[in-house]
Amino acid sequence: MIEGLRSFVDGVRGRVAGIASLRWARIGSVNAAIPVGIAIVAAGFADQLGRSVDGIPFGVVWVVATAAAVAVVRVWSGLLPAGPSRPGPAFLALVAWVVVGWLLFDLLLWQQTNHLYDFDVYLASAGRWMAGGQPYMTAPVTAWPSSAAQDFFLYPPPLLPFFGLLSKLPNPPVAVAWVGFLVACAYASFRALGLRPIWSLLLLTFPPVMIGFESGNVASLTFLLFALAYRAGGSLVVAGLFKVQSMIPALWLLRTRRWRGLIFGLVALAAIALVTLPMVGVDSWRAWFAALGYRAESQPAVISMFGFSDARFLPGTAFVALSVGVVAAALLFSGRRGLAALGLASIFASPSLWPHGFIFALPAVLMFESGTAVWIVLGAGAVGPSMWLLFYCGWVAVIATRRLPDALHPMAGTDGPWPRPVAPRLSRPDARQSGPPGQPI
Repeated sequence: MIEGLRSFVDGVRGRVAGIASLRWARIGSVNAAIPVGIAIVAAGFADQLGRSVDGIPFGVVWVVATAAAVAVVRVWSGLLPAGPSRPGPAFLALVAWVVVGWLLFDLLLWQQTNHLYDFDVYLASAGRWMAGGQPYMTAPVTAWPSSAAQDFFLYPPPLLPFFGLLSKLPNPPVAVAWVGFLVACAYASFRALGLRPIWSLLLLTFPPVMIGFESGNVASLTFLLFALAYRAGGSLVVAGLFKVQSMIPALWLLRTRRWRGLIFGLVALAAIALVTLPMVGVDSWRAWFAALGYRAESQPAVISMFGFSDARFLPGTAFVALSVGVVAAALLFSGRRGLAALGLASIFASPSLWPHGFIFALPAVLMFESGTAVWIVLGAGAVGPSMWLLFYCGWVAVIATRRLPDALHPMAGTDGPWPRPVAPRLSRPDARQSGPPGQPI
């Protein structure tokens, strides 16, 4: 019976992989998935198309800039030697369409005011603490704070001395250095996943990533700790120093019996807590725990505090039950695939979810075999509520039977996210090889 169930599950996963490969969308030498994908990406940006870019509609600038980008890349690539892995004009158009869409959104994002809101919250609340005030919520609220200076710290007390020190330094150079640090963390995380420099640089413009830079949020740092985990598992535990939901992927250490990494992470976390305890005091810890409760009580009155989290639609017990179910589903997978699945679980289980939180879906999305599928998902799921596509499509990639990335994939020539040091090489774009037995991805 067990063997029969296993065969059934393997069959389902194989069919999912076949559908996700998009090979069925080929009509002779034409990949019909590309024009359809371009339309899907445009639908994902539907709310942006009418926005003004220096007086010109977003959609018009998008089409013209994409055409120009494709022309430039075709001229440049024409100077390179021909090869089977050289992308055709249609695929170049898809990638350019996606990246130009990202860049236009980023441009409009940085033209807004009130930049570095999250970073200003860190500095202002930690500055209050330095002055003897209270950085955390002391009661539920019924309206969003009027400014970053009036907002509240959400992270555990050990971070208060660090941001308190930064609050005493001149703001402009500190802000520039902080954003530079976040950019470096994001780039390092993409490289840790196994992406080449060119793709790592392009992903810095991915809207969920850029929104993290613009707000000054620590998401890039916590994602780096997540990305480093396959080689240094203890970083998953240390990530809990920032956000409670960041600890969810640490369950992977138990799932894979990486006791050394778990112990190292716990020791590091305990050491940080003990070293900072004389500075922050036990009362700060009590205040933090109480503030988490006040925040939860405030959310039904201030719906925007939920962000994009599904918790805003569900009773608290239902949200917790579903979150536990998603985490349990992620724990069904092992190896790299299991780690990526727990990244997805941390998205759903976030009681407050903002765009930068969706970057934890990237390892799962990169597990698609089809490079075309990857770019469609990263384009269509780049902005607004469409970002939930990253979560759902990430699960499709995790569930599908493992297949190596095709030649048009950002991770072509490797065996996927967190690649092995010596990865099999693909010989053709539609290669269907799977990795050696016992090497879960």
